[in-house]
Amino acid sequence: MNDIDILIYMSDQHTASISGFMGDQIVRTPNLDRLANEGTVFDHAYTSCPLCVPSRTSFLTGQLPSRMCVFNNSTSFPADQPTFVHSVATKGYETVLCGRMHFIGPDQRHGFSKRYVGDICHPYWGNGPLDNSDYGEFGRSFAAKYCLDIIGKGDSPVLAYDRDVVESVLGYLKQDHHGPQLIVTGTYAPHFPYMAPAELVDYYYDKMTTPTVGLDSLNYDLDFIKHKFETASEDMLKVLKATYYAMIEIMDAQIGKVRAAWEEYLKRNNRKGVFIYLSDHGDQLGERQLYGKQTFFEYSSRIPCIIQGENIPQGKRVDGLVSIMDIGPTICALVGAKIPPQQAGVSLVDTIINGASLNNRVVLSEYMEKDCDGNKTPSFMVRKNDWKLISYKSNSDIDLLFNLKNDADEINNLADTYPEVVMELKKHINSNWDIEQFKNNEKIKESHLELMQEWGSIRNLDDDNFWKVPKNLRSAPKDSIIKDRSIY
Repeated sequence: MNDIDILIYMSDQHTASISGFMGDQIVRTPNLDRLANEGTVFDHAYTSCPLCVPSRTSFLTGQLPSRMCVFNNSTSFPADQPTFVHSVATKGYETVLCGRMHFIGPDQRHGFSKRYVGDICHPYWGNGPLDNSDYGEFGRSFAAKYCLDIIGKGDSPVLAYDRDVVESVLGYLKQDHHGPQLIVTGTYAPHFPYMAPAELVDYYYDKMTTPTVGLDSLNYDLDFIKHKFETASEDMLKVLKATYYAMIEIMDAQIGKVRAAWEEYLKRNNRKGVFIYLSDHGDQLGERQLYGKQTFFEYSSRIPCIIQGENIPQGKRVDGLVSIMDIGPTICALVGAKIPPQQAGVSLVDTIINGASLNNRVVLSEYMEKDCDGNKTPSFMVRKNDWKLISYKSNSDIDLLFNLKNDADEINNLADTYPEVVMELKKHINSNWDIEQFKNNEKIKESHLELMQEWGSIRNLDDDNFWKVPKNLRSAPKDSIIKDRSIY
């Protein structure tokens, strides 16, 4: 079946609900909406980890973070670990990566035969935005801890990077290529820094509301993650959300350009194709005083996912639960490639084409959480039917159980009301997780990373795998640098 070309467009940090096709009445996403109308939408798709590198590792390998021992953005996975890209390549496909995938370490391909533009994040340890002067004043605001430091109107490294990535894939599609193609386009928006053109920010500002869920509306506390809380004025929150919406609109326009070029490429070469859109995780956007990712609440853990193209039903909505780890097996099935062994994900082809039920499907997400004292503990999200469990291995007293059918905003914790549901869902959590062993492993890994960061910091930064920030975008507009959040 290698007569089907595949193009995957993967954004970064796109909250699923902020899309027209997912019901948002404010954001302008005509291209994603058209893609949804002409393809199949997965209404309940989840990341395997609400963080970039672990989720992308799972996307490629089909393995949970615990299986790969990848829980942070400083960890790589072995070069001998097969990915679905390897599998597709064995069927004669040219495997092309344009832009972002956030690989860490010397293997910057993991099955891709060609790579263009490189990543906005440096591929070696010790050269992150906080360490590398190349990011200029924007550096701190690439990190979740400082994401509120720069918010406002103007251009940014994120927007410039995405422009370069899109131009690269458009250039590639203008050429005629021999053999079937697997093309992955990786952009960075709407990931912070929260910056967008003035006319778009102004358009969305008056339409923005403050967060739906505040701490006073919950019947449970968040002591275990209160160290992540940030405070911001109402005006600051509205500007932040307006920039986020604006970045999604810009991304939508870029998707429209890429898809138009893709369709022209297929027609010119008499090829059949499948176009896939998804993101790696979402963004809390101030809900519960939380920003960025790294939580299991819906804004952070749920992702948009659309598949469109040859033999894919149009206008179909799949209500069952799916995982980011299902994409690889699905692509392998579409092109007739061998699915890598021991997958945690499954092919969705039978569901897409034949309507096979996903009832009682269990979807997992994992993260190595830090408590307020800096201690690490395994944390989990388990979704099955209408139920969602958030559990912390070291403390069963703070289990959170939600019925999302009746409580989409995750306000009412039902763990004490339905202990039998909690116990049933916990059966799906990896029982082999030994907290003390993981703590020891983390200490060992951190000692290794300390040396690798020192080594990485002295490497020559002239690396084709790294996109360098233009010099004119290393300074942020003065009125976007937030020094006093209370009077913004």
